[in-house]
Amino acid sequence: MTSSELRWRPFSNPAPLGNSAFAVSTFVTSLHTGAIGIASGAPLNIVVGLALFFGGMAQIIAGAWSFASNNGFGAVLFTSYGCYWMSYAAAMIPGFGIAEALSNVSADVRGQSWGIFNLVWTIQTFIFLLASLRSNWGTVVLLSFLLITYALSSIGHWTQSEGVMHASGYVGLVTALVAWYNAAVDMLNKDTFYCELPNPALGTRDSSRNAMAETPGHYVFDGRTPGNNFDFIATMPKHTVVANAIVVDSHTARTDTIDLK
Repeated sequence: MTSSELRWRPFSNPAPLGNSAFAVSTFVTSLHTGAIGIASGAPLNIVVGLALFFGGMAQIIAGAWSFASNNGFGAVLFTSYGCYWMSYAAAMIPGFGIAEALSNVSADVRGQSWGIFNLVWTIQTFIFLLASLRSNWGTVVLLSFLLITYALSSIGHWTQSEGVMHASGYVGLVTALVAWYNAAVDMLNKDTFYCELPNPALGTRDSSRNAMAETPGHYVFDGRTPGNNFDFIATMPKHTVVANAIVVDSHTARTDTIDLK
């Protein structure tokens, strides 16, 4: 290889998409669950489209972008909840047979099935909450309310308690509002709005780590500028890594020295 100029090409931030998708789907579902502005027990079929395409597909896309941005936590978070919404929608789509199977059992068994479904997501959300304690207040508050929502939903289904189910809907509304706030934090900044919304960071980060390497994006070679010293590790397309003016192809284990002359 002879190119020597390393140019930074950033990725767009996928978090606003993921948070918005989660907020919209959660808000509509919580209105139904809490019987807010709609009769108690109203069918949830209206949620299917949102759960599939916005809560599901859009969050999975946001998760994929997070993987590409080297944000492992965001990638697992958005992809997991995207899959949650798609599985939730599948339970109401006749072709999957889930709704039919549940309709053929007693209300107690049906409630227990949904209770188990929400229980595993309660556990998963608790793990996410622990992993977020050194991130920022917005993420911690969001996952805290979501944890309570899942727990109440699990208990409500298991005990067939309408009051507990309504409570899960109320907490779910708060969860959706926090998710919208987190999306607004990333979208409303000095470039797009007149002020920035607060979202204080928690904990401290290792200052010895390369700040640029943590910025979402990738490096590309462009031009022949002499004298560059690539004394950091940078991710490039096709799994190529640049370090100390050496290019290493992780597929072939081939190492080439960059010509800086």
